Amino acid sequence: MAPTSPSELRASGPAFSASHFFALDVQEIAQDPEVEEAAIRFANGDDAGAEQGLLEVLGEDGAKAGQQEDWLALFDLYRATGQLAAFESRAVDFVNRFNRSAPQWYDMPEAVSSMTGKVYTPSTGHNRAVWVSEPDLDAHAVGTLQNVLLRAAQPWVLDWTPLESMDLKAARALLGIFTLWGDQDVELRFQGSASFRDVLKGLTPSGRRDVEQLWWELRMAVLRVMNRPDEFELTALDFCVTYEVSPPGWEKPRCYYTSQSADKPGEAGQSVLGESVLEQVPSGYPHSESQLDSQGGADFNQLGLVELSGEIRGDPQATLEALERRLKGADVLIISCRHLIRVDFSAAGTLLNWVSGHHAEGRLVQFVDAHRLVSAFFHVIGITEYAKVVVRVD
Repeated sequence: MAPTSPSELRASGPAFSASHFFALDVQEIAQDPEVEEAAIRFANGDDAGAEQGLLEVLGEDGAKAGQQEDWLALFDLYRATGQLAAFESRAVDFVNRFNRSAPQWYDMPEAVSSMTGKVYTPSTGHNRAVWVSEPDLDAHAVGTLQNVLLRAAQPWVLDWTPLESMDLKAARALLGIFTLWGDQDVELRFQGSASFRDVLKGLTPSGRRDVEQLWWELRMAVLRVMNRPDEFELTALDFCVTYEVSPPGWEKPRCYYTSQSADKPGEAGQSVLGESVLEQVPSGYPHSESQLDSQGGADFNQLGLVELSGEIRGDPQATLEALERRLKGADVLIISCRHLIRVDFSAAGTLLNWVSGHHAEGRLVQFVDAHRLVSAFFHVIGITEYAKVVVRVD
């Protein structure tokens, strides 16, 4: 695996310094049952269940609607699973509720992809859509789509599966978008394309001149983007008969379109070890007392820092052995989790034994920049009894 370059690490967060992370003031974050339940679901690969549980308690009358940490856990979930559209939507709610800025968007799967040089998809992930249609599509949802695409890399994977209806304003906005796509070199992948066409067909009844022509124009624009000339010609003929006008001609689209299944598996997730750093600091740094000091240790602590990214799943023994080699000789082991997406239950026992073993030998283990679902999971499985866990603050 290609290691992360120092420049990439410095650009994405604080200086990659063992002493910097060791000096952090670790503040205890009280875990609540809802976040822990979401963390368990997330560890099991149930991303949808984790999201649903958090959304229920963060709703207008939810038990944790006023708890910022629970909101931040939801944002961490979206960042860990690359759900930009959901992140953007909830960020608006967060700003309105707390009158403060929302966290910055950060695509963790994309970050891991850039580290390894190949496409990365979490182990439970598929060809994940950057935007999923609402059942009743309105202009606000289409606006969210436009905002997402301004920041999302191509190909743009859009999921139309939930769509059941849309209003006229949404249709007008979509007509403009699809018209542009048909004339541009953009790469599109649709999930639920057949159901999308069925909805549009239901909105364009043959022979009904009282129906807005806009619906027909949208349907034909969509068929053009999907590169379905035969269906376009039949629809255009029906449009011509219904409104007694000349039928529009077929124009080959410039965009690149593919229909894909929502359950098509992507490349499996994996753990990745990035850059490692060894530093020596006075044994009392940054505080006057430490576990090592109390044992009458050496005058200096050897700090080891390594970045652990991707997912820890299955048997993590090989990953832990590689990590040991990187940090050989260190008596303070600091593991950066800035790009760590998930730890699953099958890996939890081995990881816990590894941490508790170092603790028993008098070494300090510290996980830093962990997102809140990973932090909560570490609390659930008992890692926080033997190691410090520092939650990311951005």
